[in-house]
Parts: sequence; C-alpha cells; structure tokens
Amino acid sequence: MKYLAASTLLLKATALAGPILEARQQTPAVFTGVSSFRGQGCEGATVTYDSINQVATVTYPNYGVVIPSGPREESCSTTLQVRFPVGQCTSGTAFGTATGTVNVPSGVTAFFSARDYAIQPTIGQITDVSPNGQWAGPRSEDYTLQDNIGFTLTPPNAQNNLVNFTVFGDLSLQPQNGPVGSLTNRQFVFDIRTQIPC
Repeated sequence: MKYLAASTLLLKATALAGPILEARQQTPAVFTGVSSFRGQGCEGATVTYDSINQVATVTYPNYGVVIPSGPREESCSTTLQVRFPVGQCTSGTAFGTATGTVNVPSGVTAFFSARDYAIQPTIGQITDVSPNGQWAGPRSEDYTLQDNIGFTLTPPNAQNNLVNFTVFGDLSLQPQNGPVGSLTNRQFVFDIRTQIPC
C-alpha cells in the first residue's frame, strides 16, 4: 500500500508539473524571408535559410575590390528581418560569420572596415562584437571574421515584432595606386538559434 500511495502521489505531481513546463515554452524568433541590400557591393546577393528559419546564408557574387583595375572601394549593408514573439522577452546571442579571400603583395594593405550591426525598430538592446579585418601584404589566404551579437528584445505589439537586423561593412585596398591586390567578401552567415526566455 505504501508503494501504491507513493506511485499515486508521483503521478499526480507529474501531471501538475506538465502544464507548468509547457507554459514556460516560448515561440522562437525566426527569419521571415524578407531581406534587403544597399550598396554597390551587394549587387546580385542572394539569401537562403535553414529548415527552421534560424540560420541565414547570404552569398555575394560581386562584393570585392581589386587594383589596379578597380573598384578600389566597395560597401554593402545587408538587412535580414526577424519575427519575435509579441509581448515576450527574448534574450540570446546571434553569431555572424563573414568569409572571403585576400590577396595582397608587399606594400599593399586590405581593409574590411566599418563593420557594425543595428536594429529597427528599437524594442530592446543589442551589443555587438564585430571586429574589422586588416591584412598587410604579402598575404594570400581565405579569411573568416566572427561576430557575437547579444540581444534582449520585447515587442510590445504586433506592429513592432518584425525586427530588421542590419550588418554594415566596407572593403578597400591601400594605397589605391598599388601594383596589384584583391579582397572579397563572398559569404555572410547569421545564426540566431541561441535564444532563451528572459
């Protein structure tokens, strides 16, 4: 009888805990599939998403600089739209990864500068660590720049739950009258899978 009573109590406790655990689950933030680009370096850019719409992969076929033929300086701003759950606080860390190639001889330096993130509308705060790239020749290699973007966002209503994340960047070579050199940004991956309720 003692074992039966204990089992009955355990089943009742489990039944009570079930709804509580379920209530703590939260709708995740996901990409909506809406994107936009600004800058000559963005020409021809395309975006694909993973099966759960939490990893966006942007491919840039024309984002690069080259000397002596040019262009010697290019910029591109990429905006990806994310839908957040209304009235719920979502906190997490997004990861941005930019990849490309650099080829510069001695006396020429390649720069991937002005790298930064912004959101619109401002329904919370983000803190990004997005290092610039600088390569003094001679260098010939593939590169990877990795960013961490912490965010805590709470959309107050359905009119403010579509948040645009924009990443900025400029490519350039110095001196612009150097003999030869090139720098590209071929791909950018934005991963928002790391999310927790506030």
